[in-house]
Amino acid sequence: MDVDRERVVANGVAFEYLRAGDRSGPLALCLHGFPDDAGSMTPLLERFAAAGYHAVAPYMRGYAPTGLAPDGDYSAGALGRDALALAEALDGDPAVLVGHDWGAAAGYVAAHVDPAAFETVVGMALPPRFVSSVREHPRQWLRSWYVAAFQLRGAERLVRAGDFALVEFLWSTWSPGWDYPETRIEAVKNTLNAPGTTTAALEYYRQFVRRVIERGALRRDADPGPPLDTDALVVAGADDGCVGIELFDDAAAAFAGDCRVLRVRDAGHFLHRERPDVVADAVLDWCDARV
Repeated sequence: MDVDRERVVANGVAFEYLRAGDRSGPLALCLHGFPDDAGSMTPLLERFAAAGYHAVAPYMRGYAPTGLAPDGDYSAGALGRDALALAEALDGDPAVLVGHDWGAAAGYVAAHVDPAAFETVVGMALPPRFVSSVREHPRQWLRSWYVAAFQLRGAERLVRAGDFALVEFLWSTWSPGWDYPETRIEAVKNTLNAPGTTTAALEYYRQFVRRVIERGALRRDADPGPPLDTDALVVAGADDGCVGIELFDDAAAAFAGDCRVLRVRDAGHFLHRERPDVVADAVLDWCDARV
């Protein structure tokens, strides 16, 4: 099945996106994470398109060839507003959102801002209320060492060193059982190597940490906020070396609507690429029942 490249302006950012399927079908907006790009979503795009959806995977703000944020905003709030604006610009009614890693964070924010924008949200490899979960599972601090490293001045050099050796290290430790294709990781390196992209990708983490500190979100008495008024499927890899599987134990409590938490065996952080058929079957079954 053909996957095309197109462009659209949404929320003040010029997005390039991959698309497949009938434009008249329901929109399946698929958002990637780090260190990754829109090409990661190709297997899901093809499955959604074959099922009658208009499947779209944008390069997230700051990830070339999508433009840099004109206001320098790479917060989770900006990502959520991007998702809402993209759905509107692409005439996504009805629409579902499938997000991986930072893409999942965008989906949770979008559901908070406008619960009616998407029929359902699918979050992969990142639980809702991640910060609250970290408070209860201190081992996650060790897994998230890279977040602290990204706060350092000059972290861009660390990421780029040795032809992005850190990216290869993260992929191999986050998905230890995945023999990833060289073509896929080379594509991601090319994306990160574009002017401004590495800094933009790190700004996601820098602004996240600043926001957590400003809000005092790590305090024991911090309010995680009300449940999200949407249905959600939360999918986790049982062998994820980035986000511990135990952080998903209370994921359903973050939603007022129907929620299913799926733990995928023999998969790590990039579970939608490691076990594409298992993940796509579950995601499509869930979305088809709500569109």
